[in-house]
Amino acid sequence: MKLLKKPLTWLASVALCLPTLAIAGLINPAPYQCFDGSVTPGCVADSPFAGKNFNYFYLENFEDHQLNTPGISASAGGVTSVVYGPRIHDSVDADDGVLDGNGLAGDSYFSWSGKDGITFSFDANELGALPTHVGIVWTDGLGATFFEAFDSADVSLGSIGPVNIATRGHAGQTDEDRFFGITNPNGISSIFISNAVGGIEVDHLQYGYVAQPVVPVSEPSFIFLFGIGLICLFRLVKRF
Repeated sequence: MKLLKKPLTWLASVALCLPTLAIAGLINPAPYQCFDGSVTPGCVADSPFAGKNFNYFYLENFEDHQLNTPGISASAGGVTSVVYGPRIHDSVDADDGVLDGNGLAGDSYFSWSGKDGITFSFDANELGALPTHVGIVWTDGLGATFFEAFDSADVSLGSIGPVNIATRGHAGQTDEDRFFGITNPNGISSIFISNAVGGIEVDHLQYGYVAQPVVPVSEPSFIFLFGIGLICLFRLVKRF
């Protein structure tokens, strides 16, 4: 039968007949001063996740000098105060309690190789489910910055960049800080962030899970969808 001679084409065509149930969404780089502007006076650039209802949510700001929120691991680097030293940190502005355009008094996460970047991976077993919302704030580095996220099968959900957001200053300036994010109802297994030159510094790794409502399919709806499937299959058989 000719239909069986082109299985990949057949499967791709059938997939086009099925409805899309979930779509991942990238969140383009945005200025970032604090997590929640509603509780931080003067903060006008906060997280798009602030104030949302999550089944679980974690914000890792590294202010305890550790990466220790549940279900997360990093491929490279460490907390800046530990791997780099007590000076020249580029934390999110509000982490030291003062919005003054400087992040030297806070802590962050640093890796010596910006071009190799950092992958943050999530453990579904520890968390109970992969996060549906993930974000991170890039705070320092040189060259263009790149961000990418991956689903539960390690397939790319999309990428941002390379984008030129870096400035030449390395004294804690926060005007270049940018939030990168991703949402995916089916879960996010990891994110990757890099910059082309020098080291890389990031902060406010945040991730949460929103359970997707189960929408029952009524009998008429099922019959309708089944009918569409049969029509698509009939057309494919005629075509091949």
